[in-house]
Amino acid sequence: MNIYFSLSLLFISSIFAAQTPDYTIRTGTGQATIYVVAEDELHNLTRDRAEVVTSGNPRLQARTVGDADVRDLVLYPKDGARTEWTRRVLTREVLVRLAAGTDVAQVAEIVDAIAGPEVSYAPRHYILRMTQPGAALEAAVALAGVPSVEHVEPILKRKLAKRLLPNDPLFSQQWTLRNTGQNEAAVGADINVSNVWDSFRGAGITIGVIDDGLQYTHPDLEDNADTAIDYDYRDDDDDPEPLGSEGVDANGSPNADSHGTATAGVIAARGDNGIGSTGVAYEAKLVGLRLIGGEAGDPQEGSALSHENSLIHIYNNSWGPNDDGSVKGGAGTLALAALQNGVNIGRGARGSIFVWAAGNGGAGLDNAGYDSYNGSIYTISVGALTDLGTKADYSERGACLIIAAPSGAETEGLPNTRLQGTTTTDLVGDYGYNRSDVTVGLAPGDLADRDYTQNYNGTSSAAPVVSGVVALMLQANPNLGWRDVQEVLIRSATQTDPTNNEWRTNGAGFKFNPNFGAGRVNAGAAVTLATNWSNLPAMTSTASEQADLNEEIPDDDESGITCSFDLNASNLRVEQTVVTVDITHAKRGDLVIDLVSPSGTISPLAELHGDTNADYQAMTFRSTFNWGEDSNGIWQLKISDRRAGNAGTLTRAKLEVFGTIPSVPVVITQYQRAGANHTLDFTGPAGRTNWSFRGSANLTDFSTDHTNSAELDELTPGVYRALLNLPNLTAPHYFFRIQ
Repeated sequence: MNIYFSLSLLFISSIFAAQTPDYTIRTGTGQATIYVVAEDELHNLTRDRAEVVTSGNPRLQARTVGDADVRDLVLYPKDGARTEWTRRVLTREVLVRLAAGTDVAQVAEIVDAIAGPEVSYAPRHYILRMTQPGAALEAAVALAGVPSVEHVEPILKRKLAKRLLPNDPLFSQQWTLRNTGQNEAAVGADINVSNVWDSFRGAGITIGVIDDGLQYTHPDLEDNADTAIDYDYRDDDDDPEPLGSEGVDANGSPNADSHGTATAGVIAARGDNGIGSTGVAYEAKLVGLRLIGGEAGDPQEGSALSHENSLIHIYNNSWGPNDDGSVKGGAGTLALAALQNGVNIGRGARGSIFVWAAGNGGAGLDNAGYDSYNGSIYTISVGALTDLGTKADYSERGACLIIAAPSGAETEGLPNTRLQGTTTTDLVGDYGYNRSDVTVGLAPGDLADRDYTQNYNGTSSAAPVVSGVVALMLQANPNLGWRDVQEVLIRSATQTDPTNNEWRTNGAGFKFNPNFGAGRVNAGAAVTLATNWSNLPAMTSTASEQADLNEEIPDDDESGITCSFDLNASNLRVEQTVVTVDITHAKRGDLVIDLVSPSGTISPLAELHGDTNADYQAMTFRSTFNWGEDSNGIWQLKISDRRAGNAGTLTRAKLEVFGTIPSVPVVITQYQRAGANHTLDFTGPAGRTNWSFRGSANLTDFSTDHTNSAELDELTPGVYRALLNLPNLTAPHYFFRIQ
């Protein structure tokens, strides 16, 4: 949205031509500019944008096309370039400074204007309001010759350029934040965050970085690190400092714990401090929670995910089970309980926000939905994008994805892979990703400053981008619930790689893609939407289960079998769906499982892949693709075997639908008045008896309560008739509000 402000101008003269007069306007500094009215453009106040017009008389066009009250004239400097920066919108207002003792009402009457009060901070200055587009120019001309008017100016608006860009030296390389085409990247394939920093930078929001440690003494992290509540769940102490060591591990990778420090820098490296890189929410607080990189059990996972959940708003999780496609499930009982507990009581009962990396097994056909962290409705599953806005080859697909974020690529030689990665903080010195030891096999061309790296990649660097965006959203609106955060991200996402043929529009109009979820995270749009967001109603659910099945799944048969769930009696606005199955099969990677909603939306739950392990036992799959749809109707679960050699059997299938009961608007369908009797027919939620009837004679004050005088009948379910007897009502026109 364009942002305008009033520019103080001194109106000097007007030289009228046949249709488009010149207007000489002098600014407060004394510099004069000659403006002309654009003949082919108007400004639409409602939509805050330019509109092309065909009339050669823009004044006439403004007054006769559509709603004249929302269109104003546009001016540009004469003989100058017409750009968004030279464009001026003529408001309906004129600023005057009057001689002492002058009656502003008499001055306003000269030009048929409405007089405003004296400007509180500018004595003897008044704003006159005109009623017609373009009238401010004529009014300024007329008033310029009035003796009691010492100063007159038509008020113009112009677009202002954002000035707050961080002064960190590596910011220009951070294409994830501001993609200007660095190294042949796709211009604009970023998260649209720089315009947010004028207002929100994450202040007051705390992010727990569950990882292999956090180097809180790093110069670009120390100002944001909260060391009062951090913890090391690997060593069971209060110091999450990562392990720093030289050399490589058995896989040829650096064996220092540098992952968490890089992740933290993506979220909240201190911005505008003149050093290093910039985080997405660069004034947010970071809490190091050391968990991964060594061995940890379910109790440690659960404790980390619950750690100080009244103080920590967001938990970033750039970790998960092994990405070879064979792990199904993975999360323990306590970890799953911690997720549910967090959304119920965390963050003042508004719900902890759990952001999760989708996984890096995409090249091996692993799927984010196979692990139960990403498969939980309580997490925000995040895929990764290249600097072209396409899916990174390693990024795992899945119907569970909420969103995708820029990250880069990490494997040379894969098709459609680009090597440009994420710039972020690294362990100080020669211990992290950016090392002088060439034997570690890192991508060449890293930064000269070894406290930073430009080769951090994977969904591990995509998830913290989203954690940072959520921090900006929560600063803008701390009252967002955990489900509100998810929906705002979905609604505000940018459709990245729009030519990808897997985009689908669901029954509610939302676009989803198994490669990207709802699309690329858009910080600017998300914060704007979050700022005035009305929270979702309480979540509820409905379920249908078919147990004791013995449905044979034919071998190597694309048609497969279909299990139907009748939810015709349900009435939910869907948010997420969860399918649980018990299937016996010698090689479960041969199976394809799709959920089809009553609206026809297909959610790919399991795809053909190389897992040769047997059976799906109590396996749950999550889909976000039905967000906003109506639950009512027949849902279908389609299961097919796509490779020869093994048949299988479906023994149990369960569908759970999570969402809200949609509100039914109250609509007055008919009104009749006969003397003191007022009859109102209206529709609303069925079965309700506690209606209130408030009246107004002016459409403003509805304080008069007529509820006690009403007789109510429900004619049919949801259709009502109310009879109000009001013998003392004398107003010729009366209005009712039913609540």
